[in-house]
Amino acid sequence: MKNDFHFLDKKEIAEKIIDFNHNNITTVRFTIPSIYCSSCILTLENISKYHKSILESTVDFSRKQICITFNNSNIKLSELAELLNKMGYCPSINFESIEKQGKKNIFDKKLIGKLAISFFCFGNIMLLAIPGYVGAYKEPWFLENRNFFRYLMLILSFPVVIFSLLDHVKYAFLGLKKHIINIDVPISIGMLVLFLWSFYEIFFDLGYGYFDSISSFSLFIIISRILQIHTHNKILSFNKNYKSFYPIMVTKVHNKKEKKVFLSSLKKGDIILIRNEDIIPSDSILIKGEAVLDNSFITGESYLINKKIGDKIYAGSKQKGEAILLKIIKNVDHSYLSLLWKKSNYSSHYRKKLFYLNSISTKFSQFFTPIILTISIITGIYWYLNDDIQKMFQTTFSVLIITCPCALVLSTPLIFGNIIRFFSKKKFYIKDIFTMERISTIETLIFDKTGTITDPNKEKIFFVGNIKYEEKKIIASLLRNSNHPLSQKILSELFVNDFYTVKNFKEIKGKGLEGNIKNKSVKIGSKKYLGVTINDNQKTAVFISINKKLIGYFLFRNYYRKNIKKIFKMLNEYKIVILSGDQNELEKNYLKSILPKTGKIFFNQSPEDKLNYVKKLQNKGEKIMMFGDGINDCAALNQSEVGVSVSENTIGFFPNCDAFLQSDCLDKIFIFLKISKFSRKLVVINFIISLFYNVIGIYFAVTGNLEPLIASILMPLSSFSVIFFSIISTFLVSRKFIF
Repeated sequence: MKNDFHFLDKKEIAEKIIDFNHNNITTVRFTIPSIYCSSCILTLENISKYHKSILESTVDFSRKQICITFNNSNIKLSELAELLNKMGYCPSINFESIEKQGKKNIFDKKLIGKLAISFFCFGNIMLLAIPGYVGAYKEPWFLENRNFFRYLMLILSFPVVIFSLLDHVKYAFLGLKKHIINIDVPISIGMLVLFLWSFYEIFFDLGYGYFDSISSFSLFIIISRILQIHTHNKILSFNKNYKSFYPIMVTKVHNKKEKKVFLSSLKKGDIILIRNEDIIPSDSILIKGEAVLDNSFITGESYLINKKIGDKIYAGSKQKGEAILLKIIKNVDHSYLSLLWKKSNYSSHYRKKLFYLNSISTKFSQFFTPIILTISIITGIYWYLNDDIQKMFQTTFSVLIITCPCALVLSTPLIFGNIIRFFSKKKFYIKDIFTMERISTIETLIFDKTGTITDPNKEKIFFVGNIKYEEKKIIASLLRNSNHPLSQKILSELFVNDFYTVKNFKEIKGKGLEGNIKNKSVKIGSKKYLGVTINDNQKTAVFISINKKLIGYFLFRNYYRKNIKKIFKMLNEYKIVILSGDQNELEKNYLKSILPKTGKIFFNQSPEDKLNYVKKLQNKGEKIMMFGDGINDCAALNQSEVGVSVSENTIGFFPNCDAFLQSDCLDKIFIFLKISKFSRKLVVINFIISLFYNVIGIYFAVTGNLEPLIASILMPLSSFSVIFFSIISTFLVSRKFIF
């Protein structure tokens, strides 16, 4: 029955599945149950080639979801759903499941149905084939009734062949359209040829065909597929629980009191405070302040959008200006922010995916199928020239079955996925397996100072000058809009709970803040930003001016993280660099004393300076992992091969980062890096095991010593061996280094 998606064009229905909508740009998420493999991901993430109005698409494999950004003036939501349906990826739209996100079966009903039918057909075909196995073909009664058994096996094989060919031919065709020869090509060819030959044998009374091999292969490949889905959903889906995936807290306002709470605890109707550079965590209504929004994380376009009181603001927008108050109108959708984190990597970090292990996987996939096709063809020609037609089909199909690369496909995500899960238990939250691959190749470590290797919770603050309560209130009102560690530290020391409205707020990263409060011009920041001429570079200071008059400055006495000297000592095999916006020469001298001799320190660095330094090292071929607070350092973090935001559990969400590290676990970074390098070796070992398995299997297949039936049984065992090795090896490694 043809699917009708016109109901999606109704506004009240569309709003339930739309994540973002502004002017002509819409972002929507569909659940696609038929996402099974890397070919599906490749096809769906290139859906923009099928329609010019589709701007971008990102697939979340573990949730079987696709997030699509499109121009709604040229294509309707119903037309988009219909396009997916025509491609063979019919969206599953169940509004009850939309309201109860994540509470669904990990296997779709069609796959379970195929498994049941394949099992029924396989069992009966094998039952009918048993007389032939035990030599009953010599019995007169069996010879007289042989056609009944043969044609019954043929009839039972039809559903199996139709199910299998529909799946494999579709994905083979989609791959060929993208000029990719995937594993579905030889599987489709092998099953079709073997079925036609079996039909030929029965029709001309030459034999019983290979229906037992066809049915067993179909059954076991479905079992293997279910095994992969189970693995991805249960073992690799480390992002299912947002609260355990990466630390994020937001400021909730209740009875005019502000309190830091976990994002997961927010519910519809709550009031939250969003500061400059904060990401809006849920669809909300603006109730106070001036919202100036950057939607580049959602749409990819960097222009700013102004919102007024009462306007709806979508999750994923970033505030660029003064602090605003929002009322949540939709429960927080954790998976959307997780998808947003991954999506930010898709466009700006594509170069990051071109690394050692991933390139091996990619090159292997490109050459594996053509090589297997060549081997099977040569094998078939050899046996044909030796006048053994039965051996020709037996060996050709056995080669295609035994070399099914399901195990190889699972190798990299299993190893790195498990390591990511173990890391998350120790408060190091990594975006994806591509990030893990890059971490395993890192050579240079760059650290920001303030809020990264220093502990803002233990810093002592001294104010130099005279300050009245009214001035404290003005200063606190401006600082309240910023998420910078120094701003938040000063704000907590002022003990002000009532704030003034700030107009024309502006924050210049690495320099300071400014705005108009009660018709007074207020600036807070570095002495260079305020034009101060005090000659004192021995202390970290934040200067305050009201109406261009300096009223004083805050001095900071830095406290470094626990075991900071030991941390740098353990990392002596890496090149270590510290980039800081600080001007305190005493701090610089102390850092020199605890860094390795090869370590470098650069103070008075602006965000642009940090970015340019990272680019300079990359031009020399160095692979960089940078640790920063995620605010002033976001450009340099984004440019680095791996950007790590060091969090106190009180900062906002920064999709530019590749990983989050809770600050009290910074002393474990050496262990994390060591395990990452070791996990790369585990992936290589897994590849070797899989290749060894395939080489042995090919040898027995081409020599005619491997029946297709046995090959189809051994095929899923290769997947099991890879899964078993991956789970056991990563468990032992994590136990040795972490627990």
